[in-house]
Amino acid sequence: MLLYNLLSVPAFLIYLPFLLLKRGPESRLAFLRERLGVSSCKKTDIWVHAVSVGEVIACMPFLKMLKKEFPEKRIVLSTTTYTGQKVARERFPEADRIMYIPLDIWFCVRRAAASLNPRIFITIETELWPALFYALKRKGCRIIILNGRISNRSFKGYKRLSSFMKKVLACVDFLYMQGKSDAERIRSIGADKFKVGVMGNFKFDISFDGSGHPDWLEDVKGRILLAASTHKGEEEIILNAYESIRQDYPDLKLILAPRHPERFSEVEELIRKRGLGYIKRSMMQNTEYRTQSTDEISPNPSFSKRGTINPPFEKGGQGGILADIILLDTIGELSRVFSKADVAFVGGSLVPVGGHNILEPAYWARPIIFGPHMENFPFAEDFLNSSAAVQVGDANEIITTVKDLLKDNDKAARMGQNAKAILENNSGAVKKAIELVRGFIGTA
Repeated sequence: MLLYNLLSVPAFLIYLPFLLLKRGPESRLAFLRERLGVSSCKKTDIWVHAVSVGEVIACMPFLKMLKKEFPEKRIVLSTTTYTGQKVARERFPEADRIMYIPLDIWFCVRRAAASLNPRIFITIETELWPALFYALKRKGCRIIILNGRISNRSFKGYKRLSSFMKKVLACVDFLYMQGKSDAERIRSIGADKFKVGVMGNFKFDISFDGSGHPDWLEDVKGRILLAASTHKGEEEIILNAYESIRQDYPDLKLILAPRHPERFSEVEELIRKRGLGYIKRSMMQNTEYRTQSTDEISPNPSFSKRGTINPPFEKGGQGGILADIILLDTIGELSRVFSKADVAFVGGSLVPVGGHNILEPAYWARPIIFGPHMENFPFAEDFLNSSAAVQVGDANEIITTVKDLLKDNDKAARMGQNAKAILENNSGAVKKAIELVRGFIGTA
């Protein structure tokens, strides 16, 4: 631990320029102060950390239940990324505070641990912070890992540092892992077998506010192919497939949702170069996006195949979207957009990223397709075996699969229902986690 602390100082000095120049946070001063552990904090009861958007969304049912069960407890939620912070503020206004986690450097975490002084610290999905753990334990804090998982890649890395990891894990009072394989891996890394349990996966307990899709989707006429959480290299494949499918299904719209906000402009340029009609979701925030009369056009034109400028909305006050593609360049809406999709492609899977959450389209009983790289979601295999999803490897396979699902409505409906059944049959992790926390609150 002494070596870790010593090495963290030069690492901090190297990282500092990137920290200062990092784009995103609205309040840069607050961001810097919180990352450096110097922001003023009130003493809290429970501190929950979820690193980014995926973890925040996954643990939201747990957080809502936590506040409901323990309304008198002060709850702080921290994130690492700006996008995670934004979603946290939108979805968990009940939090007593939402902040950035301090850098895992001894002089940063000691300040935060001293000011917050939580009775319980909960980290989601095996986010291990050695310096923070040590600082919190010195203050008498109980530390819990919930929804824990260990990927093959992480497992190999941790094994090489097993002596150090054993000491880090000794700080943790309980590790509640997603599955048996995760529990076995964390034990082999050095966790006390009596402090490890299997809880299932928070992601199976998802729920959404409201009864359906966002209002603006009412203006999308025709069927929808949703490409969600796409990464670099995937948009070209999706666009190639979409142009081919649309020859047989001219009413098909594509909603394209890149995973990272910093890529919105890059993806927009890809669409523009192809001459496809498109509109950005952010432009639709403006109430003037609807055409008011037959003599008016939208203030946000897009380009047609012919290279001329066309309005992306129908005339005559109908408000229907004429553009072929909607670029979803907003944060926090994707989960509910799945509810209107006729076919949902889940990204991060055609390229070696590890995939993204297939449970959101399952919640809405949508037919799901994804690529071969779903390492982050081992339960994807269950979806394939239960005819709840289809795996595709390239544009040609996407074309064939999407056409098949658009042609056979009954097959698409069965796939969606099979996916929803898997979700419902595996729920219950939130209840287990709440009971665990209840026990620790009584002893903290």
